[in-house]
Amino acid sequence: MQLFPLLCTIFACIVSQCHAQRNVRGTWWAHKSDSGGCQVPQGDYAITDAIALGESLALGNLKWRQGLCGQVLQVDCGKQVVDAVVVSTCNLNSADRCGVDMITKTWNKATGNQKPGIVDCSVSLTKKNPLKGNGPLCYHRPNSPTDNQWYTCVGVFNTGGRISKEAVLAGIKGYRVNDGYFNFNGNGLTNKNAQVVFKYEDGSTSTFKLGDCRNGGQTQIFQ
Repeated sequence: MQLFPLLCTIFACIVSQCHAQRNVRGTWWAHKSDSGGCQVPQGDYAITDAIALGESLALGNLKWRQGLCGQVLQVDCGKQVVDAVVVSTCNLNSADRCGVDMITKTWNKATGNQKPGIVDCSVSLTKKNPLKGNGPLCYHRPNSPTDNQWYTCVGVFNTGGRISKEAVLAGIKGYRVNDGYFNFNGNGLTNKNAQVVFKYEDGSTSTFKLGDCRNGGQTQIFQ
């Protein structure tokens, strides 16, 4: 191998490890994910492993917040390193500071088929997209109206690891409740040509016409 590519590979690994959160408690969640939590949209997913994310202090800057819904985290519990989509939350606002809670197939990969229990893991944010396809995608929240001029609920996915924090639709600032989507009281302004702008924590933005936002269908269930 030539020296320059080798150095680049080593540097990339070092950078990745610098951003890994260590000593995170990993637990088994259930055989499959549920329809609550993040309510990620129905779609063709490139990443099919899934976790619920908690508020453990060990998670550092990956401690659950709404913008982490739909992001792909890398989970390393000593066996197979697994890329998993954040699809739900784990014991928020409780004394039980949950780390990463894994569906069965994710748990089996990460632990080498251990019995359900507690394992020590490292967790890092990736730039991978959960859904097949390129670039950011705008989705209506599953089971929410897609043609209501008075109320709209949309979110952004496939952001390449960028974490959304704000959204404005037709000049109206959105608000979040319990998931990663933004709610808008549209006052009759939210037609298909209305512009929705998502702003990320790094200051960058993604812009869509509301009519280009996809129907979220039913909540995607991972199993």
